[in-house]
Amino acid sequence: MKFIIIFSGLLLWIQSLSAQTDTLYINETHTLALVFPEPITRAVTGHPNYKFGYDTVSPGRLGLLQGHPGTDSNLLVLTHDGRAYSFALVYRKRLQEGHRFVNVDKSIGNVGPEIGLDTLGQGINPLTKTSLQSDSIQYRKASTYFLERVRTVLRSKRRDGIVLRLRDLAYYGAETYIVLEIENRSAIDFEVDFVQVFKAQGNPRKRSSYQKLGMEPVYRHQMPLMVKTGHKQCFVFAVPKFTLGDREKLLLELGEKRGSRHMWLQWH
Repeated sequence: MKFIIIFSGLLLWIQSLSAQTDTLYINETHTLALVFPEPITRAVTGHPNYKFGYDTVSPGRLGLLQGHPGTDSNLLVLTHDGRAYSFALVYRKRLQEGHRFVNVDKSIGNVGPEIGLDTLGQGINPLTKTSLQSDSIQYRKASTYFLERVRTVLRSKRRDGIVLRLRDLAYYGAETYIVLEIENRSAIDFEVDFVQVFKAQGNPRKRSSYQKLGMEPVYRHQMPLMVKTGHKQCFVFAVPKFTLGDREKLLLELGEKRGSRHMWLQWH
């Protein structure tokens, strides 16, 4: 993980705290959304089986967590106000919750005075921050390019007046860029709760042979929060590069916030 070195000193400091650590139950088929009181500035998991995604370009309060079977681990998150949050991570086939709003009283402390971000950054290769910024600029430029050039529709799915379209799938660098579109033909505004990307294999009707692997985007471009009636919105997900085998399919899931509209789109 990119921030393991940055957080090594902080992790040791946290181990000395007596604050109780909350437990989060994770799996690979669903995303657990964590909403913090302040924008996320840094985050790291203790084991590569667990992935925590957040916006490094325009820091926001939302982080998305997934995991795979294996050893238990932990998650450490720092927010803009200097507060630190620590969680135990445990894999479960069935999640107990799909989202959580983290209250400020769950913070294990404020690291600003004792272990500031500037201090944590000492001894780190000075190119690290530049490299992260360069990655974000590359993602944004590539996303803009693929968004502007798209003219086709690979697959679409309509339900309850909402149309989800897979418009393009392109490879650039170490990422695959997925161009998507949501159109609202219904009489009610559509508030987006989540869009998830999976690589699936097998027949979903035969659970014993059906497998799907969540793919966490490293970058989201123009991801909509709301698609109003009569409007449509194109956006791009950049995910780690992947290919689909003969029996594998790309699976997209769209869900509505505070509503029941939900759909799947399958392609390949």
